Parts: sequence; structure tokens; C-alpha cells
Amino acid sequence: MIKLLIGGSPCTFWSIAQKNNRETEAEGIGWELFKNYLVAKEKFKPDFFLYENNKSAAQAIKDSIKKELKVYDETMFMQDSGVRYIEINSALVSAQNRQRFYVHNCGEVEQPEDRGILLRDILESGVTDREKARAVIGSAGRTTEREYFMKHQGNMCAEPIRIPPYGNDDKSRPVIAGYAYKGAGAGSLQSECFPDNPNKQQVDYIAEPVRVGALPRPNGELSTSAGMRIYSADGKGCCLMANGGGQGAKTGLYAVPTMKVKEATTKGYTEIEAGNCVDLTQPKSKTRRGRNMKDKCNCLTKQNNYYQYCGTIDKPIYEVKGGMITIKGKQYPIKLVDGFYIIRKLTVTECARLQTMPDDYCRAVSDSQAYKGFGNGWTAEVIIHILNGALKDIPRDEEIVVLSMYDGIGTGRYCLDKMGFTNVKYYAYEIDKYAKQIAMSNYPDIIQMGDAFQLRHPDWTIGY
Repeated sequence: MIKLLIGGSPCTFWSIAQKNNRETEAEGIGWELFKNYLVAKEKFKPDFFLYENNKSAAQAIKDSIKKELKVYDETMFMQDSGVRYIEINSALVSAQNRQRFYVHNCGEVEQPEDRGILLRDILESGVTDREKARAVIGSAGRTTEREYFMKHQGNMCAEPIRIPPYGNDDKSRPVIAGYAYKGAGAGSLQSECFPDNPNKQQVDYIAEPVRVGALPRPNGELSTSAGMRIYSADGKGCCLMANGGGQGAKTGLYAVPTMKVKEATTKGYTEIEAGNCVDLTQPKSKTRRGRNMKDKCNCLTKQNNYYQYCGTIDKPIYEVKGGMITIKGKQYPIKLVDGFYIIRKLTVTECARLQTMPDDYCRAVSDSQAYKGFGNGWTAEVIIHILNGALKDIPRDEEIVVLSMYDGIGTGRYCLDKMGFTNVKYYAYEIDKYAKQIAMSNYPDIIQMGDAFQLRHPDWTIGY
């Protein structure tokens, strides 16, 4: 039998996103929540443990966590405890920029290999039609045009550039095709050698969200707040948030090119721009071509399935030309190639993919609760990467007894399932009813234990 303790106390009180009453010392509600993890570790006595939290927590708090969990500091004054501290950006294994720290005793875990996944790799096709119903989700969506544009909170990105550091091998940095968003070549592609901030890539080589623009405030001026930023679908997604307010606050806002329709050409599809018409006769045909009716209409047939692509009320189409985007008759600078775009928040399915979870994992709850669940959750592939350090040589039929603190949507249970373990007894402390509903809909064998503070009772036992 292997005993495993996992968990990450809620980061709400420690995160840099907390504007008011953020805790920066090892005291307060946030620290009391962490102490429940310490109590669990003392009473459960696991063979292996893993603790996670937000990298933006104050250094004083992180230092205190290291001390309490006995992280080896590699000095001659401390015996090697086998406990390690590591910071990992989920961007290495997913399309999401999500920086977290992990404390564990799972061995010498290195940084995951960069899988090169960008946001465009996880986008759904035909997503704009299915997005419409989600526009009214609580704080994540607004219904009126004014609310959509003026209270918009989102992000876009351009192609991230990975540049190797200067070295001694006399090799030059690669020259790539980049987009000129200002100057004489505005609106076209040109060669460039450096991104706006080459130092970032020289340090960790990790692709990140690249800001391409912002939405205006009610007075028409471009906002400088994080909530109004726009990112391109060709880079990394922004870190998922559980409680953000306004359209796109939980996921970011992204520029998505206009509709693509399959047809029997070498390219395999045609792009329908705003105002153009499309022939949707026999939509499943593998031999039909000429669907884009830009200048002339196709010959009329009895089906007459011809349509003009005008976007939707809640997802209008914007034109980008010469590095400028037109919104409600006004132009604003943006770093996107000339063309037409739809700006929208990510879908629940896309958020699942950002957290490297199954597309339908949150099918048991509403979209608003699914967004919250993923925002509060773990990136599964990062957890698997760390746990493999301890469990890679363990037989898959070995009994694994897990105590999960602040379990959320049961990501830890999913990770063990994906790793192939077939004999898992999983005890979970969680109080959010929707998070538990998600977890139980996927793994009915999870044993829900209730409030984590119950661990402090002197007669506590896990019951295995």
C-alpha cells in the first residue's frame, strides 16, 4: 500500500490578483487553511506528498511553507530531507500561462519538456454559434452591446518567439516572419529577429501570452487594465481565473479569424470573410468546391442554400486593417494581421483543454460552475509529471490510498486514473457542492470527507 497526500490550499488570500487585504505574512485565514494541510501530513503520515499554490504568493509566505514542509536548502547545515520546491509554468505542457509552485518528496523532478502547444491548437471549430448561450453567464458574460464592449475583460496574443540565448557556438539567432503592426509595412508580414521582450525567452524558453490590443472604455479611450486586454489565438492562453468579473475575465478574450468552410480543394477549406456569401448546399460533401461566393453568386439550384456571413448579435465581426481595429466606428491599434475577426471568451471545452482535462469533464454542472471549477483546479499534466517521480515504478495494481486536501473537481483522482492505477482509495476534503458534483460525476468512488477543519479534531481517523 502507498499512502499519498495531495492538495493546494485556496490561494485567494495570497494571490497577487487579490487587490484588498492580501495576506503577505504567514498568518491570517490563508495560513490557517495551509495549516490544515500540515495537520493532515502529521496525522496521515503519507509515503509521498504534493503541495501546490500560486507562484505570486509573497516570498515570506513561501519561505514559511518551505520551512514547515522541511524543504532541503542544499546547505551543509541541513540534512537532505528529500523534500523539494519547484516552480512550473503550465505553458510547458498546455496552451495556458499558469505559474505555480510545488513542494513534494517525489524525487528529483525536472522541468517538463515543452510540448509546444499553442492556444490555436485547442480551439474548437465552429465555436461561435455554440458560444451564444454562454454570453449571459453571471460575472463572465454580459448581454448588451454596451456591456460587451465597455466592460470587456479579455486578452489576445501574437505568435510567441522562442529565441536561444547568446552562446559560444557562433550561431546566429533564427530570423522569422513577423507581423508589422506600425510603420511603413503596417498590415503586412516582414522579417524580424527580436520580439518586444527577448530577455523573457532567453531565461526560460517558454512561450507566453502576447498582448495584441485592448478594448476601449466608455469614453472611447483604450483601457490599460488587465481586464480589457486582447490576445491572439496563436499564442498561449492566459491563466484561468475562477472569480473574475465581466466578459472574458475568467478566460481572456481572443481574436478568432472568421468562418472556415470545408471544400474539396488542396487547401481543404475556404475562408468566408464578413459580408461574403457562402454556399452550404450538401454541407457534408467531400467533392464540392466553390463555396465562397465573393464576387458572383453560384448558379441557383432548387436547394438554394446560400447565406451571407454577418456574424451574430453577441459576436460581431471586426475588421483589422493596417494595424487598426474598428469598434463602433472608432479605430484602435492592434497587433493582428489584416483580416476579419470575432472576439470571444473561451468555451468550457477549451478551458478543459487548457487544464489538460477531458473535454466533457464538467458536464454535470452549468457553464458558470464549470468555468469556476477549472479556474480553481490544477493542470493535470503537471501533476502527473510530478507524481511520476514517485510512482513510475509502482505496480499499477498496487493499492494507492489518497488523502486530497481542498480536492476541488477531483483532478488528482483523474491523474491517477490516467497514470493507469486501478486500485485507488480516494478520500477528499472539499466543501463546494458544485466542485464535488463534478468530481463525483466522473469518479463515484471518491469518499467525500467534508470540511478540512475537521482534521483538527483529536479523534480524527481517515477510516481506511
